[in-house]
Amino acid sequence: MATTYRRRAVITLCGLTLLSVSGCGNSAKTSAPATTSATPAASAATQTYSSKALVVPLTVTVDAGLKSPPNPDSPNLLSWDAAASDVDNAVRFFVPVIVYPPGSDTPQAPPKDYLKYLQSQTKDGAEFSKVTKITVDGHPATLMNVTTSRPEGFLSGSIGCSERTADKHDGDRCRGIQPDYLLRMAVIDLGETTLLTWARMHKDNPDPAFVAMFEHMLSSVRFR
Repeated sequence: MATTYRRRAVITLCGLTLLSVSGCGNSAKTSAPATTSATPAASAATQTYSSKALVVPLTVTVDAGLKSPPNPDSPNLLSWDAAASDVDNAVRFFVPVIVYPPGSDTPQAPPKDYLKYLQSQTKDGAEFSKVTKITVDGHPATLMNVTTSRPEGFLSGSIGCSERTADKHDGDRCRGIQPDYLLRMAVIDLGETTLLTWARMHKDNPDPAFVAMFEHMLSSVRFR
C-alpha cells in the first residue's frame, strides 16, 4: 500500500508541474524557453526612410542611433547626425556636382571614373585602407577607410561640392578629406553618376559599432 501511495503522489505532482516541465522524473528534458523573433525588436530600433529630393531616389533603413529625418534631404545631400549629443559621428549620402582637385581653386565636373580620381589623391596625402569591393542594390561599389595626415583644409573640396557656385572651403556645401576624421566610405557607380556615402568619425577614436551600423544601413539601400 505504501508503494501504491507513493506512485499516486508522484503522478499527482507530475500533473501539477506539467505546465512548467515537459516530462516528470527527467530534468534533462525540460521544455525549451519561449523565444521571441528578433524582427520586432529590430524594427522598433530602425525605420525605413525614402528620400524626398535626392537626385538618386532611394530608400534606406535608418538606425535609431541617428537623428531622423535627415537634415537636409536636398538634391545632392542626405545628412544624418548621431542621436547622441556627445559624439560627432554622422552619415552622409552625397552626389557631387563639382570637385576641386587637390591644389586647385578651379572647380571641375566630377570625373566619370570617380574612384580613380579619388584614389589618385594618395600623391597629395590622402590615405586609403581596408578597401573592399561590394555591391549596393546590384551596383558595383568600393568600400574603404579614408583620411589624411595633411593639414586641415589642404584637401578641402577634393571629395566634391553639392552646389556649382560653392567655394571649396565652404564646409556646408563642400566635402574634403580632413585630418581629424576617418571616413568609412562607399563609392557607388550608378553608370551616369556616382553616389558617395560614408560614416564619419573622429580619427583618434573610431567607433566600430558605428561602422557596423553604417554597413548594415548600406546593405539596406534600394534605388527607386
